[in-house]
Amino acid sequence: MKITGFRFCILLFLSSLGTACHTPRESVKAKALSENDRLNLEYLFYNGTKEKILGNGEVAAGLFIQCLNIDPNNDASMYEIAQIYAMHGNNREALPFIKNAARLKSGNIWYQQFYAEVLVKNNMHSEAAGVYEALLKKYPDNPEFYYDLASALTSAGRISEAIAVYDKLESYAGISQEVVLQKERLYLRLGKVDKAAAEIQKLIETSPGEVRYYGMLAELYQANNMNEKALETFQKAREKDPENPYVHLSLADYYRASGEKEKSFSELKEAFSSTRLEVETKINILASYFVLVGKYPELKNQSSELVQILIRIHPREAKGYAIYGDFLYKDKKYEEARKQYRQSLQLDKNNFLVWQQLLLIESALMDFSAMYSESEEAIALFPSQPLAFFFNGVAKMQEKKYEEAVLVLNAGLKLVVDNNALLAQFYASLGDAYFKLKKMKESDDAFDKSLVLDPKNTYVLNNYAYYLSLRNDSLEKAERMSLLSNQIETTNTSFQDTYGWILYKMGKYSGAKTWLEKALANEGQKSAVILEHYGDLLYKTGEGEKAIDYWMKAKQAGPASEFLDRKILEKKLIE
Repeated sequence: MKITGFRFCILLFLSSLGTACHTPRESVKAKALSENDRLNLEYLFYNGTKEKILGNGEVAAGLFIQCLNIDPNNDASMYEIAQIYAMHGNNREALPFIKNAARLKSGNIWYQQFYAEVLVKNNMHSEAAGVYEALLKKYPDNPEFYYDLASALTSAGRISEAIAVYDKLESYAGISQEVVLQKERLYLRLGKVDKAAAEIQKLIETSPGEVRYYGMLAELYQANNMNEKALETFQKAREKDPENPYVHLSLADYYRASGEKEKSFSELKEAFSSTRLEVETKINILASYFVLVGKYPELKNQSSELVQILIRIHPREAKGYAIYGDFLYKDKKYEEARKQYRQSLQLDKNNFLVWQQLLLIESALMDFSAMYSESEEAIALFPSQPLAFFFNGVAKMQEKKYEEAVLVLNAGLKLVVDNNALLAQFYASLGDAYFKLKKMKESDDAFDKSLVLDPKNTYVLNNYAYYLSLRNDSLEKAERMSLLSNQIETTNTSFQDTYGWILYKMGKYSGAKTWLEKALANEGQKSAVILEHYGDLLYKTGEGEKAIDYWMKAKQAGPASEFLDRKILEKKLIE
């Protein structure tokens, strides 16, 4: 094991003195220092202190060791070395030095305190208690030593003695919440619930107007299955302050634990109806409902009632409308959720998470005009948030502003950090935008980058494959991608059509027929594109009359290719 310079100096010193410095029962016999030694000692000690202040622990320790070489009983140097050890977490090594310093100068309060602290850090709690007892005899008016002694006794498992110390402190300083709570905790460790309750009762008697002490006592009873006493105490608290929301919250917890759900919810509503209960507390309670509603649907009505109380009591609080929007969004009530998010943003535009939810809703509603304007505003407010750029790019695509979409998507792309899923979406949208601009190389590059980040993105696999098929380019690659998208999503009509169409383009008519018929059986009869594709296949395989029938069906179903009318008119395949 490597020995640092500091440790090496210490070891040299200990070996030179035998057991002088680390054996508490002995010390090197004091000898008068020459004037030269005294001056050297002062010089070394001064420089050691300076180096310690500068953070040069090893250098400082070496200088203090030299002090001990001159004067082995120099308690100040022992104290400094112990502190350096302790600062570096070496409490075991610090112990013999501070122990000797404390013995040599038993009247030095700082030595004694530090000695006790090092004993505690070495889990020598009973020994530390002995030091604190000695300090308390010398300084009976110092309340800190009562706490330190009681803590050491508690850690040593001497609980009754620790309680006795707190009793002495109370007789000296009077009843305080801190001491009472410590004694309550210790009595509970001893299993003496009645005595623990009596401690809280002292607080009630001292401050009868402080309702929270009743709550503390009631919760103590409740935790120890003394439900009748708990309820009685809660009711006393309510009598003292009927409008106190925290009493109602405590009663709500009590009734819920007792299985009285209606009473519990009634108390919770009382708490929510109070302006004295912070909005954040109400939001946190609703957040817990947000998780539980999925597991317990019967809580949905409760959450709706609570959130509406929140909004009624705090009509200018943006977070209330936002969390209401969250509940509505979870329930797929998008129009209603949008209304709440917009109300939230009217009160506070600086919460990007609300903007994010609003833009997600616009996407779900396919309201791209609203998405366009709202994402523009979000970008202005949050120019470093890539998601705002993404939604703006998507909206511009839908508005057929492809050049602008490319610009904004590329700008947002540069803002993405440690989010490969979002990065893949940016590249996918860029692939679509470049395709619309007939920039095929840029489109292919963007799709390839998207698939590197997310190889199983079915949307990209399908679109990229279909775009390649339209160009009769890299059809084998298109076939692989389209097949994978169908293996991942086995019932997607559009994906089935794409795969069938690629097989058709490759001249694999039998396979194409199988997949296009799958698409037709899976709601494909409503798609003009799928009907036209099947008509093209029929024409290629010699079923011209039947092909015309499907082209006619495609025309009735909606917009299809630019050649459809000519196919019907000329009764032949036009590509």
